Amino acid sequence: MTPLDDFDRAASTVTGLVAACTEWDAPTACTGWDVRAVVNHLAHGNAKVAFWAGTGPPAPDGDYLGASPVAAFEASVARARAVLAEPGLFTRTVTTPLGEVPGVFLVHMRVNEYVVHGWDIADATGQPTDLVPDLATQALEQWRTRFGAAPRQPGGPFDPEVPPPEDATAADRLAAFLGRRPVTVRR
Repeated sequence: MTPLDDFDRAASTVTGLVAACTEWDAPTACTGWDVRAVVNHLAHGNAKVAFWAGTGPPAPDGDYLGASPVAAFEASVARARAVLAEPGLFTRTVTTPLGEVPGVFLVHMRVNEYVVHGWDIADATGQPTDLVPDLATQALEQWRTRFGAAPRQPGGPFDPEVPPPEDATAADRLAAFLGRRPVTVRR
């Protein structure tokens, strides 16, 4: 498997979740964000890939979904993949919010975002949260390395870790590590 294969599997999984959405205003485990806001966040991240890769302008904040959220999301995935597939990208240095990194890191960023926010979408819409287990396990390892035992800052993107259920899937464990509580548990 190549990094682009991982991207394709994660993107396909999330695209399927998005395509099945019927309640765009359903609350998610991301405090203050409904399903549409989570999908828009993913589409915005897809738009940022070209800027981080040095092949496009900055992606301003705003609505990336318009009147056809599913089609807009699918198009954003296709554009991001085209950038990620550019020859030589994986080995050259790119600048991200996390600093100077090899271009292949952009793929890992998208895969991690897809798995985490795919869980948010699945949980909010009553779809199965057992998403691409190997990629969820890989993302959890990467997040554990990044955060270590450092405390999470109030108001940050991630709440403190919560205990996962005993029967937790890999994606459930990832979500719990990032402080997500299933919407049904929070109600």
